[in-house]
Amino acid sequence: MKKILSLAKPALAVAAAAALSLSLVALAGCSGGTDAATNAASSGSSSSSAAEASDADLMSGTHHAIIQVEGYDPITVELDADAAPVTVTNFANLADDGYYNGLSFYRIVDDFCLQGGTTGNTASGNDPLLQPIKGEFSSNGVDNPLADKFDRGTVAMARTSAPDSATSTFFVTLGDNDAVGTALDGKYAAFGTINEEGMAIIDAIVADYLANVDDPQMGAISDQAKQAKIVSIQMVD
Repeated sequence: MKKILSLAKPALAVAAAAALSLSLVALAGCSGGTDAATNAASSGSSSSSAAEASDADLMSGTHHAIIQVEGYDPITVELDADAAPVTVTNFANLADDGYYNGLSFYRIVDDFCLQGGTTGNTASGNDPLLQPIKGEFSSNGVDNPLADKFDRGTVAMARTSAPDSATSTFFVTLGDNDAVGTALDGKYAAFGTINEEGMAIIDAIVADYLANVDDPQMGAISDQAKQAKIVSIQMVD
């Protein structure tokens, strides 16, 4: 299968990271039609509380979430709230509110990332009801060991060029640190990991939907009917 970008070389990894930021000018939840408005309205307060919460209100420890993509086995994400308490709390609140249900993965950059969770199922989607959260990564002055070295199966928040701009959009890294580290290490808020069993499912999604990419530079799939649908994201513990 033809690759969109090979990120083994640092220069191309940086280019892919630039595309990541450029494709996230608005960063919000990814849904469609009336469901988007309903989900956005129900989760606005939760995201706001995560953005403004005191330390006592934030989650800690290890937690798990299940991502169910239509047509595939469930994917378990291990969430590290000790490394990224604001990010995990925000993600959990959105999941508990059903915000992600019915959204899509609308972006695939081969050997780099699978991305989704934005209003309108496009990179230009925006949900004004969501409050941006603190970017938990070292270049933003926040200690987050999970974000210091991205590897295959890292789950992180996408954002604009502004460090504190993430809301709901997240991505899963497809390549190892040699492929993605130059672009991502210390620059994006990693908050979870997917093991190899789960990544086998992610790989299957990428293999099935990569051919639907119609903007190779950004890795975007503009036709929502050709995007991988997120049925639900549910917190387990």
